[in-house]
Amino acid sequence: MKKIALLFTAILLLCGCNTYAQMKNVRKAKARLNAETPNLVEAREAIEPALRDSVSKTMADTWFTAGKIYYKLFDQEQKKEWNGAKADGELMAQSLAKSYDSFVIADSLDQMPNAKGKVKPKFRKYITEMVKAMQNGFINSGSFYFKKQDYQNAIKMFEYYLDYPNLQFWTEEERMGYQKDTMIDDIQYYCGASASQDGDSETAIKYFSMLLDVYQPQEDMYQFLIYEYGRLKDSVNLLEMYKIGVQKFPENPFYARSLINIYLNKNDLAEALIWIDKAIEEDSLNATLWDVKGRIYESEKNLKEAELCFLRAIEFDPNFEPALGNVGRIYYNVAVEELDRVNAIRDDRVYRREKAKMKAVFEKPLPYMEKAHELNPEERDYIIALRGIYYNLGKGYEKKYEEMDALMKQGR
Repeated sequence: MKKIALLFTAILLLCGCNTYAQMKNVRKAKARLNAETPNLVEAREAIEPALRDSVSKTMADTWFTAGKIYYKLFDQEQKKEWNGAKADGELMAQSLAKSYDSFVIADSLDQMPNAKGKVKPKFRKYITEMVKAMQNGFINSGSFYFKKQDYQNAIKMFEYYLDYPNLQFWTEEERMGYQKDTMIDDIQYYCGASASQDGDSETAIKYFSMLLDVYQPQEDMYQFLIYEYGRLKDSVNLLEMYKIGVQKFPENPFYARSLINIYLNKNDLAEALIWIDKAIEEDSLNATLWDVKGRIYESEKNLKEAELCFLRAIEFDPNFEPALGNVGRIYYNVAVEELDRVNAIRDDRVYRREKAKMKAVFEKPLPYMEKAHELNPEERDYIIALRGIYYNLGKGYEKKYEEMDALMKQGR
């Protein structure tokens, strides 16, 4: 029993010696920091063991001293940069972050009640001043890592900036000021951009979602979210983004087409029409939306309604090439089907009579296909259709037929 007691006493003595050594280190760190010519490297080497000791790490003064040392290390490099000298960006960024963390811990310990149950903080005023002074440093540090393509560290630095409204030592007025900081939106954007560059879609979505209907240009955030949801193969949220996009940005055909393609792939044509009609309600003069609606009807084999939609699109925009090509295709396919019917007629007299009518049938798609080809001369479908039209119109169209035939052979 006596041996056990002696061993216990020895352990207590060892612990006491270690704590004494760490407190000595705190004093040494202060001395190196406050010397006429500060030795910040030695100050840092002295304070860091004290931050790990079970006793000294519970003292506000330890962390407060650490915060001052790390800030001085940051400021030393910052001044080099200001003076046009080469600064150690890594040291500057990491020292700034450690200074912030140390001051936050110091403040929380400084608010602990003493043996008499009273709270008598010693460091808050200085801490608030120091933390205010270092805020813009986190933008520079985040930018430093962003340029290095170290995106995770860039996010960490930018997030320090975003954490300012949450710090406990601000007055209510100061807190409101930080919440209204006009830079917050930009920093959130760069957090999202950093995460996206790093392939971290979940973090990117977190930040881009905060900026919906806030950041300008407004549509960018929807595009970014669509990209990230697509990368995650999150079909539920992707569909929701397309639905919102159709209503918010009807002038951009991307959303309507993407949404409709989803429903068409699901063979859910009724739902596709519901959403295209909602988009048309918002922008009834939009040629793109009428063209998309026409393609839905065409996929349902409702060619009459498809034709009306394509013609409506052309009415609103006479140079809208997709609708010109689409209505031209409908008329051309009808002409080809009619030609097949006529060619199947066995009665020569009836055949000649019906054949004579074919010129008017092939003339119907002609102006639409010619205009579509003029607007998009590389589209092979227009070349093929015009070649067939000119061939069947015959006399007077020989040269045009040869031109289309030559173009078609070039594309083989």
